[in-house]
Formats: sequence, C-alpha cells, structure tokens
Amino acid sequence: SCPAWRSILVDKTQALLAVGRTNEAYSTTTSLIRSGINSSLLVLYRAYALQQMGNIDDAMKHIKQILSGDPDNKMVANFYKLLRNLSKKKAEADTFYKSKNYEKAVELYSEALELTGCVGQYKAKLYFNRAMASHNLRKHPAVVEDCTNAISLDDEYVKAILRRAGSYLIMGEEADCQKAMNDYQTVMDLAEKRGDGDQMGEMKKKLREAQVQLKRSKQVDFYKILGASRDATESEIKKSYRKSALKWHPDRHTNSSEEEKTKAEKTFRDVNHAYEVLSDPPKKAKYDSGVDIEDLDNPHAGHGHGHGHGGINQNDLFEMFMRQQGGGGGGGFRFG
Repeated sequence: SCPAWRSILVDKTQALLAVGRTNEAYSTTTSLIRSGINSSLLVLYRAYALQQMGNIDDAMKHIKQILSGDPDNKMVANFYKLLRNLSKKKAEADTFYKSKNYEKAVELYSEALELTGCVGQYKAKLYFNRAMASHNLRKHPAVVEDCTNAISLDDEYVKAILRRAGSYLIMGEEADCQKAMNDYQTVMDLAEKRGDGDQMGEMKKKLREAQVQLKRSKQVDFYKILGASRDATESEIKKSYRKSALKWHPDRHTNSSEEEKTKAEKTFRDVNHAYEVLSDPPKKAKYDSGVDIEDLDNPHAGHGHGHGHGGINQNDLFEMFMRQQGGGGGGGFRFG
C-alpha cells in the first residue's frame, strides 16, 4: 500500500484510541507493523492500546523499544514510569493475595485503582482482583460492587460475571437469586456466541442451582435465624447457634413481659430448629439443595438419610450442646 494510505491508517489508530475502540486500534497497529511501518509513534499507539487492554508488561516492552532509540524523550519516559508504578503496585497486591493476607491485598488493590493510568481492562482486572480478595474475606456486598464496576468496563468479563453471581447466591435474598440467574444467563449467551458448548452446559447446571436457591429464599431461612452466612463453616454455625440460643433462652426472660416471653420462647424454638437442621450434614445438604422443610426427615426427599437429632426436645438440644461445649446445662446456666 502507498505511504499516504499507511499514514492515514496511523492517524486512524489515534482516532480509534481516542473513541475507546481499543481492540480495533491494536489490530490496526498489527497490520501496519506487518506492512513494514515501525515508527516510534505507531509503537507508542500500540503501547497505549496494550495499556487499555490490561497488558501492562507488553506495553512497557514497547515503551522500552522507543526509549532505546530515543532515551531523551521525556514524554515517553514519563509514560514508562507510569506503567512501571502500575505494574509494581499490582504485583505487590498480588503477592499479599497469594500469601492469603486478603485485608492487605484489598488495601493495595485500592491504592492501585487510584493511580494515574489505571484505565480500561486493566482497571477492570484490578476491580476483579479486589473482589476476589473480598470474596475470601466473605464480604459479598463488596464483591458484588467491585464485580459490577469491572463489568461496566468490560461487559464480557465472564470471570467477574460468574463471581458476582456466586456472591448474589450467598447473599441469598429473592432479588439476589434472580440477579444471579440473570448473570448465569448472560454467560450462557456469551458462550453460545462463542460456540462454547462446555460452558453452556455448565451454565445450565448453574441456572438449575440458582432456581433451587430462589425457591429456598422464599422459605424459612435457617441461616438468617441463626445469624449465620450461607457459606458459614460448621464451627461458625455452632458459634452463631450458641450466641442466638443464649440470647433467646427462656431463663434470660423470666422478668420480661408476657409478650416478650412469648416472643423469646418462639425465637428459641426457631433457633433450635435451625440448628437441628444445619448441624446435621444430611439434613443440611437437603435443605441447601432446596428440599421443603417439612420433607427434611423424608428419606426419599433429596439425597442422603437423616440420622441427626430426630426432633429432640428444644431444651434438651440446647443442654446437650452446652455440655459438648463445656458450658454446663441450659437450666442452671448463668448469663453474664
């Protein structure tokens, strides 16, 4: 092609970058380099595109290439410094994430997000990385917020869409479950567009699981009764039960009004019922899979056979729990 036309394409690359059509700009630089053009300006545009696409390391390589031939170019040197700062801060945050210091990772990803030059898909990656750190801290509203920010920058960011859906399900309200289903449907549509049959099959399974969660969100929520999250561990469920049972135990409300006593007795029964289910692995698995509460003792409902507390008296359950924890029985328990 003629030099004039190639010059126009270089100008087009700048225009594409200016309007945010980064992938097209990058493709144009590839075509021009293959045609024999390798000017510093073109390489700079390619570095800009790589920065926008989140590939900071390759962008730095291109900037080094320019500086090797023009070491006194202050504008390019400053751009290199900007990229280096971004890369260094992300690497520092990644190190804390890998060492499972998630609180520090969140702090450093936050600092990286404020740096000059944190734009485009690179910014989306940082939002997602911070979301993953928050996920490990089980701060799911923060996960949803960061994934939403990442998706706003890259609407086909499948990892962020899936992570947001997972956190919606853990949050577990009816509206959350519906949002999770919408996210899984989005990923399935993207997979269909790519012709990815495996991911389409996986999303069909995820949608079925979300439908179960949606059904459960309309039932009595045993996790909420105990004050436990839906991803609580066995020890956390025990801790939540102990706290709730002590709070609502009838012995603690002997001087309350009749209305307050009635409320405490009912809540105490609910707390014990919730613990009876969530502390019994087969029953918990059935409950988590969406089996109706009245069918949890039915061996033909869901999967597994219950062999838990078998409808034990609520006070007996509490006393048994306290003895197991070394706290004595409920009847003579002294509340501090």
